[in-house]
Amino acid sequence: MNKGTREEVVAIINSRFEAIDASFSDSLRGELTMAIDLAGLTGAIDLPKQRGYVERLNRIVDREHQQWLAANGRVA
Repeated sequence: MNKGTREEVVAIINSRFEAIDASFSDSLRGELTMAIDLAGLTGAIDLPKQRGYVERLNRIVDREHQQWLAANGRVA
């Protein structure tokens, strides 16, 4: 895979992170998960970068979950 294609793949992943930060949804979460997985499988990103993206996504999901709990009176 050439450098330009790799850069485009990373740009797609980053744009999905921007979108999910602006407005979380399960469909965006699915898109981002799939983009990260495909990028790793095709060699567009290496394993450490893939793990970093997954950890970042997990932090966003956890933050969103905590906000939902607080908004719905589930957390003291």
